[in-house]
Amino acid sequence: MIKKLILLLTVICSPVSAQSANPAARLIPAFEIRANNLELTRPAQPEQYFDKIGRRAGLMGYESGQFEMWVWPWKPLLGTSTQPMLAKQIVRTISVTPEVTTLTYTDEAFTVKERIVVPRDEPGAILLLEVHTTTPLAIIPGFIPVMQPMWPAGIGGQFSYWDDEVNAYAISEGQWRAIFLCGSPAGRQMAAPPAHMFADNPLQFRIDVKPGETEGKFIPIVIAGSLPDPATGKMKFDSVKATYNRLWRNAERYYQENSDYYEDLRRSTMQVITPDKEFNLAYEWGKVALDNLMIVNPRLGRGMVAGFGLSGAGARPGFAWFFGGDAFINSLAMDSYGDFDKVRDALTFTQKWQRRDDFPVRKKNAADPPRDVGKMAHELSQSDGVCDWWNDYHYGYNHADTTPWYIVAMADYVRTSGDLEFLKKSWGSVKQAYEWCLSKDSDNDGLMDLKGAGLGALEFGKLVGIYADVYTCGLWVQAVKEMKYMAELLGDSGGARQAEVQFRKARPQLEKKFWMEKDGFYSYGATEKGEQVHEKTPWAGVAMMYELLDEDRTRKSIEAFNGADLCTDWGVRSLSDKSALFEPTNYNYGAVWPFISSFFNTAQFEHHNSLAGYQILRSVISHAFDHALGVVPEVFSGELNEKLGEGYHHQGFSTTGYMLPLVRGMLGLQVDGVGKKVTFRPRLPADWDSIV
Repeated sequence: MIKKLILLLTVICSPVSAQSANPAARLIPAFEIRANNLELTRPAQPEQYFDKIGRRAGLMGYESGQFEMWVWPWKPLLGTSTQPMLAKQIVRTISVTPEVTTLTYTDEAFTVKERIVVPRDEPGAILLLEVHTTTPLAIIPGFIPVMQPMWPAGIGGQFSYWDDEVNAYAISEGQWRAIFLCGSPAGRQMAAPPAHMFADNPLQFRIDVKPGETEGKFIPIVIAGSLPDPATGKMKFDSVKATYNRLWRNAERYYQENSDYYEDLRRSTMQVITPDKEFNLAYEWGKVALDNLMIVNPRLGRGMVAGFGLSGAGARPGFAWFFGGDAFINSLAMDSYGDFDKVRDALTFTQKWQRRDDFPVRKKNAADPPRDVGKMAHELSQSDGVCDWWNDYHYGYNHADTTPWYIVAMADYVRTSGDLEFLKKSWGSVKQAYEWCLSKDSDNDGLMDLKGAGLGALEFGKLVGIYADVYTCGLWVQAVKEMKYMAELLGDSGGARQAEVQFRKARPQLEKKFWMEKDGFYSYGATEKGEQVHEKTPWAGVAMMYELLDEDRTRKSIEAFNGADLCTDWGVRSLSDKSALFEPTNYNYGAVWPFISSFFNTAQFEHHNSLAGYQILRSVISHAFDHALGVVPEVFSGELNEKLGEGYHHQGFSTTGYMLPLVRGMLGLQVDGVGKKVTFRPRLPADWDSIV
């Protein structure tokens, strides 16, 4: 009897040709999978998310083994699962290290370990099957070809066919802007796709395994794309085949390069060893999760995306776009442990899209005056170039807070790294961003207004039309403070004087506009007439973290915010559950958002609320192990410790949600790379007897 198993995407037991295929000739020698003390292992949860991310590709799926593949910015395929034997029915364990994810499947007659490797700098993925079977086994991977660029772009004319030379299905479209191969050198065709269109049913190939035939061997399955020709922007089929063959023939090298890379990341950045093993693991996995945000788009370049998640039948893999604000926020955590090269690259990337006259948004008429020069981009889809992102869509510059975050992030990078040369090169860009922010003070009180500037803390709902919010205004005041710091570093005395005057003007207005004496805490926002919003939210956390507010009032606010109406066992709510606007599953009006927790949690430590701070920090850290292993989801219910359905699975600023308060809050570590000084003010749990 031949057992038939889907590992990966689909299983099907249709009759197949009697044609014999000998996989042994195209297997690869099994190699050692190194022990790694960062390994996270548990019984598999078939409906739980996992991912493996490289610079040029990402594989995202479920612990059942079903997945979708992205080769930035394209989604070549989507997995399916059909009867009679599903991989999710026999998956037993998942084991995750930064370099490889292993899914183990067991049946009465066989065991299969599926090792998933996404090389750091190749447009593809390698799946290595380690098979032990006592009976003839047919492994039948299958997938639905998609060939779709990221939303909002769309194309037509897709097609697929089997290529006997490489034993893989080719997937492309009429203009050859991208070509992909999915198959195995040990596989043989099971489906005949129709010409000039995609089939409705999965494309399948078959790998036959006899007992003992694969001992000491790996069966490779490969998904490969290639880089477009620089002259034409189109793919060359020969180069895709070369990539496909290079991947499976050099699988051990790619695995070892991954392993070496992550070991270097661990040792070349700050390490923290505490008496708490979970803290230690979360910290190191936090570095990996943030590292994975750095991707290379063949047209747009190397930059930092915001996160990852499943797109399903759609075309948006979570927040795998270039979000300026997310990059700036996450850079604070990365600066904290010394991952400076990536931060510099991320900042450089955002500078390319800083708004200029007639770029990247084109004028409708040449005589139109310049608009929003200096404003930093909020978001950029990876499909720009397949579509005209900046001109056909209107999301690119819709946030006000992105630009002051740029100024703050620049200063933080320069201060911690000591990289004055980068500041000199970037000074013109920084000054343009500052001038844009200054222009958004319509009432001349020294603070940025949201009116005419864009969105701030909230993106929808009753409070979205507010004139000024404490989050954006606090961030702006810190940006002014940092402008003075950077101007002084460069000897720009005029710029430093202007920023000093602006700071003295703006900082007192935070108290005047947002302090609510009767309530005993800082307001979320104010109307144009100065009417305060009497809602309890943690959005003042940014201004508190940077110590911009009155110390006594800050202490009172933190004590108020420490209450159970805001703080839960799994993070901090975005709005008090006593508010009439509270909805526990509403992204902006009650959900628990690790992003918000990061600022307030750091402020708790900074202002001598270490016990409460430790409790919140611990609660956010737990998310790195409770869901997808090693990463933190975007948002949770405000009522239950559950990820919201709309929330994506791997969100960068959610990892920053514990990395920033861990280093700058609990450890109290501040690095001055310019002044060659380190400040260490630890606020550790009383039962910890050491830290290294």
